[in-house]
Amino acid sequence: MTPELETAAEIHKTHHPWVDISVAVCALVVSITSLCVAILHGHTMERMADANARLVAANSWPMLQRYYSDVGLHGERVYSVNVVNSGVGPAKVETVELLWKGMPVHTYKELLERCCGGGAAGAAGDPLQDMEMSSLQGMVLRAGENRRVLSLPRSGPADAVAQAFTDAQRDLTMRVCYCSVFDECWSSDLRTLHPESVAQCPTPNVMFTVN
Repeated sequence: MTPELETAAEIHKTHHPWVDISVAVCALVVSITSLCVAILHGHTMERMADANARLVAANSWPMLQRYYSDVGLHGERVYSVNVVNSGVGPAKVETVELLWKGMPVHTYKELLERCCGGGAAGAAGDPLQDMEMSSLQGMVLRAGENRRVLSLPRSGPADAVAQAFTDAQRDLTMRVCYCSVFDECWSSDLRTLHPESVAQCPTPNVMFTVN
């Protein structure tokens, strides 16, 4: 062996075996510790990413609910059905289904004619001629937005219909499917605090419209 190779081979030796072993053990411990720290850091970053994703989803979460009122916008006696977005994000309303005693109906006029003694649309003295309706399907309700979807005056011929409709609420079911801006979707009867999460909004057999 040449002097140069001999020097290179012994440059890391201390001629104290226990010192050489200690250095090797310390190097191994440092390597293992660094690996563990890297793995832990990766898991921490994954948890932070998940937490951020949940935070973003929570800050865009819509929640549609319905309620009834006997007072109009200007204090007049009006019975109304209203839908409000009680969540913190916009709601894209995909589908609306309305059922009377489990049977789907196309329009509010059809419903009121079935349940509440409303006359035929356009007939003379029709108590529903002063009914006001607003579409819900295909609309986007921002957080806190309230939409009146039906109103009936509590006076004249329509008053009896409005009272009958009030009494008929136990047999009325509304199913609405709506999505967030991130296309997370829910199906709800607008009464529950726990709407059903769905992959996408199904198309009902009978779509409810206002016409």
